[in-house]
Amino acid sequence: MIFKNQLIKILLTLLLWNSVSFLQTDNWQHFDKENSGLPTNTIRCVTQDKKGIYWIGTWDAGLVKFDGKNWTVYNMKNSGLPNNCVYSITFDKKGKLYIGTMGGGLAIFDGKKSWKIFNEKNSKMPENWIYSVALDKKSNIWVGTNSEGLAIFDGKKWQVYNKTNSILRDSKVTYINIDKNDDKLLGNQSELVFIIDGKWKTEADMRIDTLEGSAYWISETSSGKKIISYKYGGITIFDGENFQIFKKNNSSIPIEGFYSAIEDQQGIIWAGSFGEGVVFFNGSVWEHWNKKNSPLKDDIVFNIFADSKNNKWISTYFNGIYIYNEAGVKF
Repeated sequence: MIFKNQLIKILLTLLLWNSVSFLQTDNWQHFDKENSGLPTNTIRCVTQDKKGIYWIGTWDAGLVKFDGKNWTVYNMKNSGLPNNCVYSITFDKKGKLYIGTMGGGLAIFDGKKSWKIFNEKNSKMPENWIYSVALDKKSNIWVGTNSEGLAIFDGKKWQVYNKTNSILRDSKVTYINIDKNDDKLLGNQSELVFIIDGKWKTEADMRIDTLEGSAYWISETSSGKKIISYKYGGITIFDGENFQIFKKNNSSIPIEGFYSAIEDQQGIIWAGSFGEGVVFFNGSVWEHWNKKNSPLKDDIVFNIFADSKNNKWISTYFNGIYIYNEAGVKF
């Protein structure tokens, strides 16, 4: 009986180890400038279009296209990209890329040759340092800037909202989330701003006063809940009415300070920290991966993205991209 119990424990341990898959290279893939077409190891973000093409924003070397085999780099020298720091990427219904840059304004790219640029000089956009870009149901372009608030372009004119003419308490708009109902949630250096049915609401209006400042990333779960990452705090999940807050002082979350968080196809929440690696949450238990206990060789994680095949793309500051899939990495 004792032997049987020990055997069961050993088998369970092996199964858990297998799910983490630190020793199985099929579950991990690493791209850097030495082994791939990446032009730099400093990666800001990764996303994927409807055709399955990956688009990678780098901190200092432009925009990268990856189709699973081939790499193409777009930078200031070989394309119309106005700045090599690509901070934010989104798509319209036709597949055009809307690219927020840190210093060059907003670039619209058809994915082939055509570029259109909006900046301080050629438009009423208030600043060239762009944190976030999003499109609403009417195809209005929403732009979050570093220090000049929120700018909205309806195709003809720009409207700017900042702390002097709106309920924004700070003019640094770090993230713009627009959901299927066309409601907006703005990340801000100070607090969240909700735009529901066209009405602007503060955290106080939503009857919440215990949230952090500096929400740096907002994503959605499959059920429509918002996952909010705080640069100097924890993770908050908002279901439209209630806020579930995960901090070190009220949960088992092992670290704080997150630049991004997403849900994968299995309902696991993944979050990247700026200095302490990655955490993931299955609904009851938080786990923590870093340089000491995983294949990650860089604990500064800018962004995590889950693609159409449930690969988790972990963008790092010094060491390129790490890709993990418990079922095996595939493109």
